[in-house]
Amino acid sequence: MEASLCFALLLCFPAFTSTVVLPQKRSAQGHGSDLEIYSFHMDCKVTSRFAHNVLTSRMANRANASREVTFDVELPKHAFISNFSMTIDGKPYVGVVKKKEEAKQQYDQAVSRGHSAGLVKVSGRKMEEFKVSVNIAALSKVTFELTYEELLKRHLGKYELAIKVRPQQLVKHFKIDAHIYEPQGISFLDVHAAFLTNDLAETVKKTVTQDEAHVVFEPTLDQQRKCPECSESILDGEFIIKYDVKREASAGDIQIVNGYFVHYFAPTDLPRMRKNVVFVIDRSGSMHGKKMQQTREALLKILEDIHEDDHFGLITFDSEVSTWKSTLVQATPEMVQQAKTFVGRITDRGATDINAAVLKGVEMLKISKEEKKLPERSVSIIILLTDGDPTSGVTNLEQIQSNIKKGIEGLYTLYCLGFGFDVNYKFLEKLALENGGVARRIYESSDSALQLQGFYEEVATPLLQQVELQYPGNGVSDLTENVFRHYYNGSEIVVAGHITKNDLEILSVQIKARASSSDLTLAAETPVEEQDEAVKKHKYIFGEYIERLWAYLTIQQLLSKTVSAQPEEREALNEKALQLSLNYNFVTSLTSMVVTKPEEGQTDRTMVAHKPTEAEQGDRVDFSRHGIVGAAALPVSPGRTSSRVSHKKFRLSSVQSLPSRHPIHFHHPVSSSLDDYDLSMQAPQPTHRASRPTHKARPTHTAPPPTHTADENPRFVIPVKNKQRSVCFEIAASSDSVILQLISDADSGITINGELGEAGKSKFQKIGIVYKDLYEIEFNTQGLSWSVKLIIPFKH
Repeated sequence: MEASLCFALLLCFPAFTSTVVLPQKRSAQGHGSDLEIYSFHMDCKVTSRFAHNVLTSRMANRANASREVTFDVELPKHAFISNFSMTIDGKPYVGVVKKKEEAKQQYDQAVSRGHSAGLVKVSGRKMEEFKVSVNIAALSKVTFELTYEELLKRHLGKYELAIKVRPQQLVKHFKIDAHIYEPQGISFLDVHAAFLTNDLAETVKKTVTQDEAHVVFEPTLDQQRKCPECSESILDGEFIIKYDVKREASAGDIQIVNGYFVHYFAPTDLPRMRKNVVFVIDRSGSMHGKKMQQTREALLKILEDIHEDDHFGLITFDSEVSTWKSTLVQATPEMVQQAKTFVGRITDRGATDINAAVLKGVEMLKISKEEKKLPERSVSIIILLTDGDPTSGVTNLEQIQSNIKKGIEGLYTLYCLGFGFDVNYKFLEKLALENGGVARRIYESSDSALQLQGFYEEVATPLLQQVELQYPGNGVSDLTENVFRHYYNGSEIVVAGHITKNDLEILSVQIKARASSSDLTLAAETPVEEQDEAVKKHKYIFGEYIERLWAYLTIQQLLSKTVSAQPEEREALNEKALQLSLNYNFVTSLTSMVVTKPEEGQTDRTMVAHKPTEAEQGDRVDFSRHGIVGAAALPVSPGRTSSRVSHKKFRLSSVQSLPSRHPIHFHHPVSSSLDDYDLSMQAPQPTHRASRPTHKARPTHTAPPPTHTADENPRFVIPVKNKQRSVCFEIAASSDSVILQLISDADSGITINGELGEAGKSKFQKIGIVYKDLYEIEFNTQGLSWSVKLIIPFKH
């Protein structure tokens, strides 16, 4: 019997932002009410900004037959998963963190045995998704428990604890329970969620004392309803707790537990330093339309908010580089108005010369300084905004990085903002990190202008530069980063380390920095034993939280350093980060969590949870300008483009071979071992053919258009030549103009997406094809018939 590998795609419009999702069933089956989430409990404990979150979800199958349930959770992008378990019929199945290569090998072995071992590899704009599905027996229950940890980062003067909520049904026992303990004291606390109506907001209970806060959100079934008679839940979105701490000591706050310390430094009441900023704006042809419009809107708003004693410059570039002024100018009202006029006239055209544009910004800063047009004590930064690879001038990425690093010479900071998913984020990230800055992805959506403004607000008010925190070298080891190029208002510097001297009584710190008018020196001393005992008096998740905070921060910084490190250094950094990830059971980009789950009537299945990097989001090609979603995307509702799809999802399932109704044939198996392959596709043909481009093509098979009702799902089978298997997929569509993923082969990197026309019609209006991040093609299926031949060379 010929085996088959089938991709089943059911267009039931699952939510992209669900926290716990039960798979929706077609109404004809009547299974929707059989599966129930009867308990959802989110337990958050935060001490000293370090959050330990445990999500427990209990589900029941009320049917007389087994059903599949899905645990679908979104968690903050910078969090590390540290534990996951399923309890089915009293038997626990616990996830194990392993080296990424070992986990991948176990996954591949499961696939080779014919198991549909799902590779969980998803990401989002602010969140990442963890998803696992499992069959549970009739009239039985399953408990899922996920633990993740993160260090809350201070942003514009506040910390934010975000919990994604979307159960997609009413939950009998629903509770969010957050405990916050901050030894420095809590200055304010607020709770916000878009779904909190006035009545529902009253169910949020807040208790704030000097150094502790407790937030409980426990709505009843009736309070969760969208309306009194509704069965739909109003809970849909982020439940956000925002707070800040009191700051009395100018040298910051030091906390010590079990031989590890953490030092938080966020001085207040410092005069702002004057700033020199050069905006380098991509105006190439790919910025056409909404990107260019939003960039202009953001720049106009930024110019309104720029301080009058700051200096600024504007550079636009395509294959040519243009400057508004040859040097930086002070942001007087007259200059700002002239700059607004210039910005309003920026139009897109030409290619992309990033090398020349950034070097022009460097030259502008150097000339302005040589001509003494800039204040002596000021901060100079360059902000690059681009949406594509360099295609003009110097195009070799390593050469560009070398040229810019040599030009900047450590004098200025470069921030790189990458517009959209098709930008080369790895290139921009390395370019920024090598020059003291960071890279940030700007998502193509209605709020892109606000994203640009938001980033500028983060760097708009520098208070210190060249900040160094010094600790006793003979008593402290394993320090995280303790030298920082800038400190911006509303942010925070965090340093952690290990106290190696057992008899150390006092931990001292000396802080040196360059301020607006003079050099700044601060000093502080903290009794080691007294601090340790003070913290132990308070209840918390575990006594070694500062040690885990140190490990978390160290791993984050090691992985960041690997981006710009040389090969030998990168290997050493990765090895150190890997060992810490394994020691502390963190799922990072170097480790994966292997989850073994039971399958009815079969051997256990293996799933692997992998944490993607920001750069890996670029694997999805953006077809939003043409209405086609790129690789690794699920169905999109009408009018929703891929720029609004916040993360990737995969679903693989084994089913029986389906009858071929209208086949699409691969003439070669999809295999990376081939030098190239030839993919020919042909739509169902009518009786009278329209004119067709004449070219030599291999024979294709056709079939008459199928006749089926809305409840009948068109099914496709793709035989693979010389392979004892077929590839098939199933589509169930009931909405107008639906975009859906037809085929996604992770091994070869091939993804094919199609856009359906009106409901009930099997014809695709558009087809999008992508091979990894190297090639893409999109075409319309106009006329009575169509045919396309695509040849893609594989790059090894």
